[in-house]
Amino acid sequence: MAQSKTAAVYETLKTELLDGMHTPGQKLAIDQLAARFGVNIGAVREALSRLTSDHLVTSQPQKGFLVAKVSVADMLDLTAVRTDIETRCLRRSIELGTLEWEGQMLGTWHQLSRTTPLIGGEPNIEWSRLHQKFHDDLISACDSVWWLRLRSQLFTQAERYRRMIQPHRRGGRDVDAEHRQLIELCLARDADGACAALTEHLNRTAQTLITYGARYLDEPEDVTKKNAASAA
Repeated sequence: MAQSKTAAVYETLKTELLDGMHTPGQKLAIDQLAARFGVNIGAVREALSRLTSDHLVTSQPQKGFLVAKVSVADMLDLTAVRTDIETRCLRRSIELGTLEWEGQMLGTWHQLSRTTPLIGGEPNIEWSRLHQKFHDDLISACDSVWWLRLRSQLFTQAERYRRMIQPHRRGGRDVDAEHRQLIELCLARDADGACAALTEHLNRTAQTLITYGARYLDEPEDVTKKNAASAA
C-alpha cells in the first residue's frame, strides 16, 4: 500500500512538473504535499527522491527539494545531445524495423494527426500521450538498450520544456506535416532523410521554445534574444 501511495504521488507530481505547473526553483514543501495527497511524509520524500533521479527536482542542503531550474543554455545543450542519440536510435530502427513496426507507427500517427494539441488553451493530455508514443514508435526497433535508455531520459527533459511553452506558442509551424514527413521517410527506409528530418524537427522545437519562452526560462531577456538570433 505504501508503495502504491508513493507511486501515485510520484506520477502526479511528475505530470505537474512536465506541464510547468510548478515554478522552476520553487521549494516543494514535504508537509504541504503530504497533506494535499493524504499520505505520510515518507511517501512524499520517496517520490521526490525519484523525481530527483529524473532531474525534474533538485535536493539542496538546508533548502530541501526544489523544482529543477530551466534555461535557454540547458535547453540548447539538451537538444544537441538528444538529437545525436535519437537519430542513432532512429537509424538503427529503420535498419531493423519489421512490418509490425511500420503498422505501429502508422496507427499512432493516424490517431495523433486527428487529435488537437490544446483544449481551451490548455495542453491536451491525450495529444501529449500520443505524441510521446509516436516518437517512441519511431525508434522502437532499435536494439541498443543503452541508447534507448539515454534517449528516454532526454525525451523526458525535452517534454518539460515543450509542455511549458506549448500554450503560449502562436502558429507558423505545421507539426502534423513534420510528423507525416518522418513517417514517409521511415516507411521508404530512407535513414539519411529520416535522420535529417528528425534533426530539423527537434531544432524547430528548440527555436520555438526560444522564441516564445523568454519569460519562462531562467535567463535575462537580452540573453534569450541573443540565443534566438544565433539559432535562426
